[in-house]
Amino acid sequence: MRVSFHFPHFVLFLAGMLLCSCGSVKHREMLMLEDIRSETMDIDNLPVLRIQPDDILSIQVTSRNPETVIAFLQPQSESQASAGAGPSALSVQPGYRVDEAGFIHLPFLGSVRAANKTVSEFRKEVTDGLMEFIPDASVQVRFLNFRVTILGEVNAPNTYTIPNERLTILEAIGMAGDFTPYARRNSVLVVRQRSNVREFGRIDTRDKSLFESPYFYLDPNDIVYVEPLKAKQYATQGDFFQRYSFIMFPLVTLLTFFLGTKF
Repeated sequence: MRVSFHFPHFVLFLAGMLLCSCGSVKHREMLMLEDIRSETMDIDNLPVLRIQPDDILSIQVTSRNPETVIAFLQPQSESQASAGAGPSALSVQPGYRVDEAGFIHLPFLGSVRAANKTVSEFRKEVTDGLMEFIPDASVQVRFLNFRVTILGEVNAPNTYTIPNERLTILEAIGMAGDFTPYARRNSVLVVRQRSNVREFGRIDTRDKSLFESPYFYLDPNDIVYVEPLKAKQYATQGDFFQRYSFIMFPLVTLLTFFLGTKF
């Protein structure tokens, strides 16, 4: 039995494979938390945020006598009550800034040390200090500059302002529109800077060990970078082939015609 070899068909087959194979991503590389079953895990790595220099705090003081708290009144912005992104996330917020020495300057109290204290500890200190001036003072303190930046292979890279004081890496990726198909999910980089120290951490979102990572909960001003897979490079090349396919296909056809006459 003799098998005929059609060289023109073979050339067309190779050309099609070349155009279609570029930028392919394996299914396993797109999975997250693939080994998790129904189980219960203790949460023992909840973050304790401490106030740092350059933080901006909202300090609201209320009293039955409104005239006694006029000095604490500040204009409210929409971003104080809701999440923001883009330029609004980087705008200057009305609030009390912690200076380089770690102090906040407040009406009646003057300079109050805030650095390295939790919000609850600082709120209690302010409340106790105001008892002499406003006996029925009610004090609320919260961060205004809790923002994170998400870059790389996500669908909506941007800087986001967080309305609460706790954000996980998964929530941040969700805010950024989830991973793109070319995201390297097993090596997400977190850049963290607090107290003049910059540190770098990696998270594998495909493994449940991410829940135990010190970078699972993000800190204010964290930067999250999602690297691309190598397939992204080939996908770019694939875009090149598709963009100029109107030139390549006539050339392949012409090559097939000349070579086919010899077989």
